[in-house]
Amino acid sequence: MAVIFMTQNNTLHVYKIWFVILVIFYGSTAVSATVFNTGAYPGESFVDPTASINVTNFSIGNESYIAPFASFSGDYAYIGSYSNIQDSGSNTGRIKIDDNAVVAHGAELSGDVEIGSKAFIGFNSIIKNSKIGEEAYIGISSKVIGIDIPAGKSVPPGSIIDSSDDIEKLQPVNEAQIEFVKEVIEVNMALAIGYTKLFEKSGLEAFGEVGSNGDADILIDGKDVLEHSGSQTPAIGEGTTIGKSRVIGHVILGKNIRIEDGTSVRGDEGTPLVIGDNSQIGKNNTFHSLNGKEIIIGRNFKIDSESVVHGPIDIGSDVNIGSHAVVFNSTIGDNVVIGDNAIVVGVKVPDGTVIPPGSIIQTRKDVRLLNPGTAASGTEDASGAGAASITDMFFVAMIPIVLGLTVSLILREKKH
Repeated sequence: MAVIFMTQNNTLHVYKIWFVILVIFYGSTAVSATVFNTGAYPGESFVDPTASINVTNFSIGNESYIAPFASFSGDYAYIGSYSNIQDSGSNTGRIKIDDNAVVAHGAELSGDVEIGSKAFIGFNSIIKNSKIGEEAYIGISSKVIGIDIPAGKSVPPGSIIDSSDDIEKLQPVNEAQIEFVKEVIEVNMALAIGYTKLFEKSGLEAFGEVGSNGDADILIDGKDVLEHSGSQTPAIGEGTTIGKSRVIGHVILGKNIRIEDGTSVRGDEGTPLVIGDNSQIGKNNTFHSLNGKEIIIGRNFKIDSESVVHGPIDIGSDVNIGSHAVVFNSTIGDNVVIGDNAIVVGVKVPDGTVIPPGSIIQTRKDVRLLNPGTAASGTEDASGAGAASITDMFFVAMIPIVLGLTVSLILREKKH
């Protein structure tokens, strides 16, 4: 393998050589274009040292970001500019990702796969032998198998798309999705540049199991993209143990927490990220949040493996999440159990709820069906009021009857 760095800064030259050595240590065997702002090569893209790149041919454009524990294997991986492959994304085969594309946390690409410009591949989705058109949007935990998704089409969460009949049912991408993808791209460009600057300043020492986030004060097209500022280091509680993982930025871990290998706890975009005492976090999970939004998790939290917890999110105490689940933009009460492969998005889940494996929970109605006897206390209608019970409605209906009888009795007494 030949790696050439063209720079007049000898210190930076040494850092870059050591960076390549560390990438090899984590399992990479062919990184022919992973360079940082040298002028002759694509500038200010960043590959986290825990990423595994084991392909015959690899290239990456400008200001793209490959997050912790992402992996590439097979014949080739070609990544354009301003794109991002997020934590624990698995890419195997012949992978081509155009400019301005997003492959979100835990997504899996295999076989012959092309991802078009401004396309979004959702958390824990699977794309196999397919081409995803420009500005297409693949929902959380969807599967696209051997079929091409046309440009500008949206795949709902949890879908299986493997036939032309499935394609005909797809709706166009909406404006909210387009704006969301634009924001994700801008934020990850800032992260790529910020981590590049951190690497140039501090070298490999900044990229261990526990480390600072990159410089957050990065301008993209003249705009200060990240809502937080500067660089912060995680606070780790007494008795907490961290395996071969990445805990980054504004993270606050309580006491006696155990984090197993391959997990990314990344407080570099949405902050703070707080996990309560006595929590047990399994292998290959991802904790991350949208720009300026926090993650708050209570005590005695447990999560199995390969799940995504993405803020904004507020999780109570004694919550248990299974494997391959996704929990996003939700409020989760105490003593909630979320089963394997479940999708929980945009809802408030009451205390004690059990969400069965494979469930898709994304509306108030979905939550009420899980809790038919406690809907009044656990969910809210559009006005923010609790749903009325049958008993409540009975008493309301009796009010005019009681008032009428009272008035009648008073009038009768007056006559006598």
